[in-house]
Amino acid sequence: MAELSAIASVPYGVSISGDAIYEYGISPPMILATQFARGTILLILSILTGIVLGKKVGLKTPVLESLFEGKGLPADFYQSLKLSFILGAFAGTLIFATDRFVFSMFIEPLTPLLSSPPLWQRFFYSFYAGIIEEIVLRFFLLTLLVWITWKIKRTPEDRPTDMGVWLSILLVSVLYGIGYISSLSLPTDPGLIVDLGIVSLGMVTGTIFGWLYWKKGLEASIIANFTASLTLFVILGSLF
Repeated sequence: MAELSAIASVPYGVSISGDAIYEYGISPPMILATQFARGTILLILSILTGIVLGKKVGLKTPVLESLFEGKGLPADFYQSLKLSFILGAFAGTLIFATDRFVFSMFIEPLTPLLSSPPLWQRFFYSFYAGIIEEIVLRFFLLTLLVWITWKIKRTPEDRPTDMGVWLSILLVSVLYGIGYISSLSLPTDPGLIVDLGIVSLGMVTGTIFGWLYWKKGLEASIIANFTASLTLFVILGSLF
């Protein structure tokens, strides 16, 4: 699923990059092939880490595990699905509203640019955001950090402490916000206020997705992230 979503996101990435993709002095197919190969290696590492370390600290993929064991869907599947949709829609709406009504006081809003490619490209990109971001940020990085805190201190039941999990969730969220800022190619410096705002948004949305992964499983965080991206890029991006 991750590999398919990576392929499906290529048209959106090319549309957003515009002429910048031709400035590397390398043919676009070679650039895309190289990025795909690097991404595949990262995904393999992320998935193996999530599977091996996740079992040690109680972070799981309950839907996939239940299906592969022939037990059908978990009893709380539809409840978790509903919660993921609601929280994902909230996260997407929060990002959109903050960009249009707060960040716009300091820089040009980012959402019009992010929503400029055709609708079908934005739709397919939502799968990339939902699946790959959660595999890398939650299944890999968050699991690794929780495992580290578990090695330092654990509960009498041999589980990570709540403090360790929360610290890991917040750290991953902050790192994502900082990484997102560095990935932006803006003509002017957005300023400290916008930078702090982006990191804060990353903390809020990352906390939502991290909590879902912790309490409901990776599938719940994937659905929430996908819903947030769909709300942001497809629904609100088309309406406004």
